[in-house]
Amino acid sequence: MKTTLYLMRHGEVHNPKKILYGRLPGYKLSETGKLQARAAGQWLAGKAIHAVYCSPMQRAQETAAIVAEQLDMLMPTIDERISEVCTPYEGRPTSELEAIGWDMYSGNEPPYETPAIVLERVLDFLDLVRKRHEDQAVVAVGHGDILVFPWLYAQGEKPDALMKDRLRDYGLPVDYPATASIIRFDLSGDPRESLPTVSYHCPY
Repeated sequence: MKTTLYLMRHGEVHNPKKILYGRLPGYKLSETGKLQARAAGQWLAGKAIHAVYCSPMQRAQETAAIVAEQLDMLMPTIDERISEVCTPYEGRPTSELEAIGWDMYSGNEPPYETPAIVLERVLDFLDLVRKRHEDQAVVAVGHGDILVFPWLYAQGEKPDALMKDRLRDYGLPVDYPATASIIRFDLSGDPRESLPTVSYHCPY
């Protein structure tokens, strides 16, 4: 039996000050982000989606609600396992992150996360979805690295922060998942024992 998970990044965020908003409250979708989410919902419509999950972040909940409008008004379920990463760079200018290849992880200690910790919670989510939705299709709205690390894992790679500068080397057709883009995971067993097959889609 197979479960199909469409793991989606939230739409573009209204962020005029260009900071790393992370888990900070109050960051909503921009008008472009709403259009992206609507395009994703249209792309997903007709795929017999049985459930919608999302991160607790406002931008993810807004994206999931727009998508769900086109999926028989399914009620999104919030799941902490696909929440934004916990990083000490929260609130800093994105220019600082660009200068270091978006490495938000090197040297992190609790409560901040490493790629391995992020991957583990996402794999927990994939396994929950597989068990709860056998032979069904599911949508989940998360964040960039929530897509990136399981993609790397599905290539047989142990995710590392520095890999984010060269994701095309690991089969991703873009430098980084676009806002409201989707990675399809086909789950045929425990993801820790049987690697999922994956494909990338941008619906706009």
